[in-house]
Amino acid sequence: MNNNLLSTDEFIKRKKRKKTIKKTLLLFVFLVSIFVILCLKLPYFNISKISVEGNNNISKENILDLSKFEKGTNIFYTNTNIAKENILSNAYIESVTIKKTLPDKIKIFVKEREALFYNMVGKKYYIISKNSCLLEKRDNIKNMNLIKVDGFNVDKSKIGKKLNCDDERKLGVLTEIGELLINNNSNVKFTYLDLKNILDIKIYANNVLVKIGVSDNIKDKLNKAINILKRKELQKSQKAYIDVSFDGNPVFRVEK
Repeated sequence: MNNNLLSTDEFIKRKKRKKTIKKTLLLFVFLVSIFVILCLKLPYFNISKISVEGNNNISKENILDLSKFEKGTNIFYTNTNIAKENILSNAYIESVTIKKTLPDKIKIFVKEREALFYNMVGKKYYIISKNSCLLEKRDNIKNMNLIKVDGFNVDKSKIGKKLNCDDERKLGVLTEIGELLINNNSNVKFTYLDLKNILDIKIYANNVLVKIGVSDNIKDKLNKAINILKRKELQKSQKAYIDVSFDGNPVFRVEK
């Protein structure tokens, strides 16, 4: 008899506990729903500031236009994934990160590709990044200070993609040389890179030919060439030849 009474009391307690839990969950869902509705409706969460960082060549206005973000729009309605895809459609943008800062701010961080090389087909200039990506086609390259490069099928390349070529190794060599040239702090300026033959790489500083040869130890070879190019007699010469393609002291000759 007592056992039955205990079982009945335990059953009633469990039933009450379940009802309490159910009511609590319903109240929680109700409060969350109210909170979500308020977040989507209150002007407090409307975008008031959109900042752009990391851009040097692409204007802030261009990036904002691509993102489709607009001030006054509820921050929870914005789709950062679509915005990223839109911004990355510009070939000069290598990567993008978007951060929402509640209640009303959006920060866009971009990493740009840097234009360094060019080639010309017909009357069109093909602009190429330091890491072998085709950035754009344009009618002129005034004030761009670019280095001409040969050895790629630029007219068969797609904007925003790696250059088309007959030997994939050329892409790695172009990227390596591009990094070295970007970091070149000397007054020596290179003007032409010949990658038509991956086993006979050549680079020019105006009329001075530097014979690199194969792609081994490119950094050391370029440094040797730069040290020679700093010499006054070479800076004044019309034509010169420097061979750093082999181990040992470079060979150079000045044509007067």
